[in-house]
Amino acid sequence: MSKLEEDIKRFYLPTIIIVLSLITMQMFFGQMCPFKVFLHIDCPGCGLTRATIALFRGDISKSLHYNYTCIFWLLTFFLFFLDRYFIKLKIKPFPVLFIITCTITLIRYILIVFFNKPIF
Repeated sequence: MSKLEEDIKRFYLPTIIIVLSLITMQMFFGQMCPFKVFLHIDCPGCGLTRATIALFRGDISKSLHYNYTCIFWLLTFFLFFLDRYFIKLKIKPFPVLFIITCTITLIRYILIVFFNKPIF
């Protein structure tokens, strides 16, 4: 059995639970983000979906405007999937890159909270 098949079987139930939770929140609250629903504030990942869609459509400036950490997240997940399912990389960039991406995302969020806009 391939690694992908194993992961699909292992994470099938948690994925279904998360998807159903998000659908339920959208139906009852009009939002999928728990931060927006329960705390009424933007979350650190606010705008990532819009940024990713804009980036895939080729609108880089709009993507950076929505949430510039989208580029870091896409790179992190791309390298993770590449290493896990396709080509074993000699160096394992995922743990370090994941920590760096989380840190950049949190710094961006803190700057938004304190200055009401992303600084860089």
